[in-house]
Formats: sequence, C-alpha cells, structure tokens
Amino acid sequence: MNNELNVESKLTILGTNIFYLLVGIILLAIGSLVQSWDIYKGLIITEYIIILLPVLIYLKIKGQSLKEVLRLNKLSLKQILLIPIIVILSYPIGAFLNLIAMIFLSFFGEIKPPPIPIPNNEIELLKGFFVVALSAGICEEVMFRGLIMKGYENLGKWKAIIFSAVLFGFFHFNIQNLLGPIFLGLLFGYIVYKTDSLFASMLAHFTNNAFALFLGFIVNKFNTGNNAPNNVSLDMSYTKTLIYGAIFLGAISLVTGTIVVMLLKKMPGSDEYISFYRKDNKKSMLTFVESIPLIIILIIFIVINVLNFKV
Repeated sequence: MNNELNVESKLTILGTNIFYLLVGIILLAIGSLVQSWDIYKGLIITEYIIILLPVLIYLKIKGQSLKEVLRLNKLSLKQILLIPIIVILSYPIGAFLNLIAMIFLSFFGEIKPPPIPIPNNEIELLKGFFVVALSAGICEEVMFRGLIMKGYENLGKWKAIIFSAVLFGFFHFNIQNLLGPIFLGLLFGYIVYKTDSLFASMLAHFTNNAFALFLGFIVNKFNTGNNAPNNVSLDMSYTKTLIYGAIFLGAISLVTGTIVVMLLKKMPGSDEYISFYRKDNKKSMLTFVESIPLIIILIIFIVINVLNFKV
C-alpha cells in the first residue's frame, strides 16, 4: 500500500504528458528516419531505443518501482488462455472502426496503404512476429498501459484507461489507423486492470499484431492477381467496396463483440480489480497546463495527416 501511494505521488499527469510529447517528437524525427532506411531495423530502434529505454530511464529517475508501476504480476493459466481468444474475437471490431474512418476519408482523397510491411514469405513473417508483434507488444505496453496509465490514475482508473487509449491511438500519427488502436487501447487497459498485470496487455498486443500479420501473409499468399493498387484513387466504387466491407465486418463484430463481453466477465479478476468500480475522490479533469503537451501533439497529428493526405 505504501508503495502504491509512493507511485501515485511521483508520477504526475503533467510529467507524463511532457514525456509523451518528447517521445512523440523523437519518434517522428528519428524513428521515421531510421525506418525509411530499413523498416525492420528501424522498428527495432524505435521500439527499444526510442520508446522502451526512455520509459525505464524516466521511472528510474523518478525512483519508481518497475514492479509496481508496470504491474509485473503473474497471470493465471485461465487468463493466459482467454486473452488471445478475446483479442482475436475483437479483431473485427478494430478493423470495422478503421473502415468507418477510411470510408469518410475516401470521399476527400486517397487511401494510403498501411506503413507496416505485409509479409510476402515465411522469413518476413517470422521477422514480423519478432519486430511488429513481440517488440511492439512489450515496448508500447510498457509505455502506454504501464507508465501513462499509471500516471493518469490521478484521474481515476476509468479515465486512466480512456486517456491512455486515446494517446495510444494518436501515437500512431495516422488518421486511417486511429480508431482501431483507440479501441484496442481501451480493451488492453481494461484487461490490465482486470488481471493487475502488464503481461496481460503484452500478450494481447502481441496476439493482435501477430494475427494481423498472419492474415496479411495469407492474403498475399493466395492473391494470385498481384495487381492490387498501392494507392487507391478517389472513386465511388472503392468507397462502396469499403461500405460493403464495413457492413460485413459490422455484422461479424456484433457477434464476436458479444462473445468478447462474456469472456471478459468470465476472466478471473485480481484483488486490484475489486476496487475498479469504487468511486474515488480523484481530480475530475486535466488542467490547461497539463493539456498543453497534448494540444501540441494534436496539432502535429493534424499537420502530418493533412500533408500526407491528398485533399
């Protein structure tokens, strides 16, 4: 209990937001550059040097316990078995939300291909599992469901989940891939509180990314046409295709989402989870000063997407 109070007193929302802003700027300045040289090596540098290392240094400087802040607690076998199933069943929901955004954007300009490479062979698939799934699952969870969610607990646990999820979505700096990551951030944050373990969201994040890579690999494997356009031009037929896809995914999401809710209820909760719904006397919202780093990130996000998106 004393350790928990110590953690809350030293991780402030303002400090967390400034940290988030600085890492975001470094990501855009250096991460994008190294990824343009070599996507896989660049992603490794991004995940471990730009994201993970600064979090660990920041927590060390703050004198924080990694076990407490990052909730390095064991998972039960039932939790380990349920989490991948929940994430895979949630995948259509994230894809559906991204499709909704893409439908809206398709009326105004080109839909860009995803920046993460789709594996064309088994070697690239294995590299993707390590870089895109495992490394991102570890490093990004340490930052968002570890440091940031803990820092935002001054607003209460529900708001900590919501803010960490929104910041996670904007951290992708891609409006086409904004709503899906926000949804996943909400799911991962809830799972972390339910299990009181960051290993839960690491497993969930790995499962989601690995599943996406595997799906992309399968599609590439059986795509015999090889003439799909890299940049989809503005035309209503493509928009209609997106709409049909959204309707299809929406129907699937209704079914899988219902099962996900049932499985989340069945997943064993930790002692920490007992206090999840308890009303606490936390501060209600961010101050203007605390919001400044987020406003800067929002401006950067808008500028980048306007420049990248053909209006």
